[in-house]
Amino acid sequence: MQAAKSKKITKTFPLEIEDDLHKQLKMKAIEEDKTLHSLIIETLSTRLQEEPPAYGVRSQKGERQ
Repeated sequence: MQAAKSKKITKTFPLEIEDDLHKQLKMKAIEEDKTLHSLIIETLSTRLQEEPPAYGVRSQKGERQ
C-alpha cells in the first residue's frame, strides 16, 4: 500500500507588471539560476516570513495559522 501524497492547493492569477520591472526580475532570476516563477514565489514567501500579517489567516479547514 502506497502512502498518500499530500498535494498543496495552488491558485493562479494574472500579474501585470511594467516592462522595466519584468526585465529586472528576469535578470535577477538568471543571476540566481532560477526561473522567473520560482524567484517571484520565493521573494513573496520570504517577505511574508519577515512581516507576518497582523491578522490570522485561516486554513481551508478553518484553523488559524
